[in-house]
Amino acid sequence: MAKKYTRKGHKTRSAGRFGVRYGRKNRKLVANIEERMRQGYKCPKCGQMTIRRTDTGIWNCKKCDHTFTGGTYVPYTSMGLAVTRSVKKAMETDIFIEDLEPETEEMELESATEEVTAFQETVSLKEDTTSGETTF
Repeated sequence: MAKKYTRKGHKTRSAGRFGVRYGRKNRKLVANIEERMRQGYKCPKCGQMTIRRTDTGIWNCKKCDHTFTGGTYVPYTSMGLAVTRSVKKAMETDIFIEDLEPETEEMELESATEEVTAFQETVSLKEDTTSGETTF
């Protein structure tokens, strides 16, 4: 015997309000989008699962009242995550390069002075040999 559904929207989830209109695929798409939109998300500031959508693309944390923009139906878009990753990686490399720059400048200065003194010694030796006397 076929199973009877007495509750409206048992199969259609939140799109049950449309009844038989708009087609099965469209109702399922709407139900999936609304489930993702209404689920809890983690706040980037306080870390609690209290993010809610206030308007299209505007998200608010109920606990710390942090408001930020994001995607229309989800707070973090795939493109936004990629950009955040790129910026974070660029910032890390900048900090790493800034930490190394003073050391490399000092090392370059030391090696340059060593090269200059070695050059001066060779030049003085050549001058002494031209005059006939070799001094150390």
